[in-house]
Amino acid sequence: MKTLLIVCFALLLAACNSGRPAFGSMSAVELAEYNRGLPPEQQVFCVTETSSSSFIRRRVCQSFEDWVTHSEQAAMTLDVLNSRPAYTQPSIQDGRGNNY
Repeated sequence: MKTLLIVCFALLLAACNSGRPAFGSMSAVELAEYNRGLPPEQQVFCVTETSSSSFIRRRVCQSFEDWVTHSEQAAMTLDVLNSRPAYTQPSIQDGRGNNY
């Protein structure tokens, strides 16, 4: 009974992993072959990036649509972070109307 349960679990795990190819381990030629028949927005592109908290590089592969969505979300996050009120110094005028 235990053997049957282990075999079923292994098959379930293999079925979950087989839905999408491992783009991170594909070479440039294999990736180009995969992208050949796809429309541009569904083609997969890989980038090697380094996290700001680590020196370890990792290869990130996503479709063009996912990259655009990720970039838009990052831009919105930066806009929110940079949208604090601008505190300005009061201007001081001399007797002639010049601001300092």
